[in-house]
Amino acid sequence: MSLGLCDLRQTARALLHQPTNSLLIVIVLALGMAGVIAMLSIIKSMVWDPLPYPNADQVVSIGWRDRSRIDSDIEGINGKEFLEWRRRLLGQALTAGSGSGTINVSDKGVAERYDGAFVTHELFTLLGVSPILGRDFSAEDDMVGAPPTAIISHSTWQTRFAADPQIVGRQIRANAQPATIIGVMPAGFGFPGREEVWMAARIDPAATPSADRYLDVFVQPTSGTTFASIETSLEGWMTQARQEDSSRWGQAELASQPMSMMFADPDTRLLLNLMLATCVLVLVVACANAANLMLARTLSRSRDLALRLTLGASRWRVTSLLLAQSLALTLLALAVAIPLAQIGINGVLSGFDGSTDGPPPWIDFSIDLKMTAFAAAVAVATALIVGMLPVIRLRTDKLGAALRDGGRSVAGGGIGKLSRALVVGELAVACVVLLATVVMVRGVERLGELDLGIDQANLLTARIALFPEAYPTDADTQLFAEKLTLRLRAHPDVLAATAASTLPGLMANDERMLPEGFEVGDNGPPRTRQGAVDANFAQTYGVQLRAGRFIEDRDTVASEPVLVIDQAFADQIFPNLDPLGRRVKLPADGESARWHTIIGVIETLQLEDAGDESMPTSLVALTQHPARFISVAVRTRGEPGEFKPEFSALLREIDPDTPAYWLRTFDEVVHSALAGERVLSSMFSVFGIIALILAAAGLYGLIAQLVGQRTREIGVQRALGASGAAVLKGLLGSTLWQIALGLVIGIGMAIPFADLVQSSFPSLADDAVGFGAIAILGVTLLVVALIATLVPARRALKVDPMVALRHE
Repeated sequence: MSLGLCDLRQTARALLHQPTNSLLIVIVLALGMAGVIAMLSIIKSMVWDPLPYPNADQVVSIGWRDRSRIDSDIEGINGKEFLEWRRRLLGQALTAGSGSGTINVSDKGVAERYDGAFVTHELFTLLGVSPILGRDFSAEDDMVGAPPTAIISHSTWQTRFAADPQIVGRQIRANAQPATIIGVMPAGFGFPGREEVWMAARIDPAATPSADRYLDVFVQPTSGTTFASIETSLEGWMTQARQEDSSRWGQAELASQPMSMMFADPDTRLLLNLMLATCVLVLVVACANAANLMLARTLSRSRDLALRLTLGASRWRVTSLLLAQSLALTLLALAVAIPLAQIGINGVLSGFDGSTDGPPPWIDFSIDLKMTAFAAAVAVATALIVGMLPVIRLRTDKLGAALRDGGRSVAGGGIGKLSRALVVGELAVACVVLLATVVMVRGVERLGELDLGIDQANLLTARIALFPEAYPTDADTQLFAEKLTLRLRAHPDVLAATAASTLPGLMANDERMLPEGFEVGDNGPPRTRQGAVDANFAQTYGVQLRAGRFIEDRDTVASEPVLVIDQAFADQIFPNLDPLGRRVKLPADGESARWHTIIGVIETLQLEDAGDESMPTSLVALTQHPARFISVAVRTRGEPGEFKPEFSALLREIDPDTPAYWLRTFDEVVHSALAGERVLSSMFSVFGIIALILAAAGLYGLIAQLVGQRTREIGVQRALGASGAAVLKGLLGSTLWQIALGLVIGIGMAIPFADLVQSSFPSLADDAVGFGAIAILGVTLLVVALIATLVPARRALKVDPMVALRHE
């Protein structure tokens, strides 16, 4: 069944003879394949590919999880606890710790903030990665009192230090203390994600837990050691910890996971799989659509095929020509799909620009050949099946009918039913994709419109880290915050300025609290989102007071601890009671627990990310709860973005070694916080639009084929006096049942799929899947279906009846 040069020329002529049909087939297949290729490549990069560390498959992340919270993540441990875990596992496993954090690098008078990590000296050995310049951390670097040392990323070495070959041994200031650069990591390396500077952890066993740094723990079992024995050793420690400190460890349980799960947790994997399922559905629609268009194309040539067979051409000869046309169209579609897929991948990545929640930079998001081959195989299989069906249908006993009727005898029957079934299937699958799209888009829109309880206009925000080396006491950090906000408020372009540990709509502490007289249930004390704020917080953010007073300058470290709660807190904890004057213990237990008196109630305030679990909000005085990481907010008279240079200049005057980071307008803050949700919404939207276009094209192709076959019949009806409306009614009647059946089946499948999408994304509103969404979906598809029916029908009605009678 080989094809010669003559056959190739015939194939090319056949494709050019019906350019519109050929172009439609290429477009629909390309769209379907592009989506699947892009999504499969993304999933392969994030989930299926091994982590880019030689020992990654041997390393396990281990920590603890709160049993009272179903969605609790694995938590780290403090330095003192890490030293004990490492001692217990000595001889059983190589144990390393890593704590992500801010590292401010100051060199030649320029201070810059980097994502960094404080690591124990075993970490890079455990991963199997070594610096390309200089050396790794040593046990001596990790000792308390050792001179600070740092290892930088390859990109930092190139961009910040101009790839200086003498970088090893260079003195810088890191977090306001002198430090020596001892190494440069390989290009593309980052751990655990976007970190660019690593410093030795230098764990002090005598440090208090509140001043200690929490570490994620990684273990690599030694030869002959099972992970079960490692868990047994740590379970013994956990049992002892519960007995000694039930307030912290009472609800804790040991938890572990493969290291790869840090970068693609179960929720992420579920969402990616849902996206893949959506892409596959789109590919199914594309293949069904292409199959219909190819069938229409081939059946329009049934007389030509029958004539070839009658004149002695072998069935395989005719089949080979048809297959060549189908394969040529598929290969053209693949050639278009590959660059489209790369554009899609680039678009996904660009959606994370300016966000801190994007994928790690070491993940290679490029077109994967195996995934491309899979999508191409599906399309080729479709082309092969469709290419062979008409020839199989043209049995010898039907050749005469085909010659007489120009193919109408073979256009009906099994192939006609198959074509109609494909259209019903396209509509059904389009329903599934479109309803999922409506759920995502509506849900994300509501997140963006969520009322945080503040006035978001003209706000500029920044984050600042204050390290013990420069600010050793709580009084020092408080003095810095007061000095900076005072300078900001004195600026003529500033209306108000505040410093707080929290940033509304983005970050806050998650604390357990104990209201006085409150009965603790099985899940432990209730939780609150808590922030420490200064006296200017309410004015700067436009927070409205409902009762009592707000935190004031008189609320100092020497005065009684005070608490301001929001209306949600009052309604949930003190229903039908006046909360003013009541007391709440924060945190609920432990050495730092203190009773706080409620002095005010504000409107409902959302401190957490819009995608996080909603909790009642409480505010404490920053003077009474000092913080080393503060969020500064400035309300400006004009455009807040224009004040960024002034803000940085004022900060440099106060402390040239401490840069601000995340210097953004509040609109940029909200956009960054929802970057992941917006990317997913955009992806679903693209797939939904593609599915809608494909469904419309499929309907159009079927109706155009049907009208073309009935042109003579329409001419007879018109010649006998039938009105255009009557003819149009007949055409609509023959297709509306397919539309209705496709919508009924599709909505039946779409509702559970959309519910699955919504449940896997808790931040979406619970009512996202409702009758309104289903109604929008049904009306949209019905309108598209009617347009796809009316356009070819109107064209047929414009044909002169005498011309229609002479048709074929």
